[in-house]
Amino acid sequence: MSARELVLSYEQNRWRACGAGVDVTHAELAGLEALISAELATEHDAIDVHVRFDMAVLPRWLHQYHDHYLNYVLHLPPQRAAS
Repeated sequence: MSARELVLSYEQNRWRACGAGVDVTHAELAGLEALISAELATEHDAIDVHVRFDMAVLPRWLHQYHDHYLNYVLHLPPQRAAS
């Protein structure tokens, strides 16, 4: 198992994840996680992605939701090879 760390910010009405060679954006967190998985998941190893919200750059209006957006670990299981 390997681990990576990404920092999440919110820019121009889109979430952005940066770090570990990844720089992706999406309007929704679920879509962002799918893009992260596409970038980092491998056939062989599970990966834990430590997701950290950068509160310093989040728009002020998002701070009210801080209790809902906590740092978390996104577990990416090994991808199955296409047959």
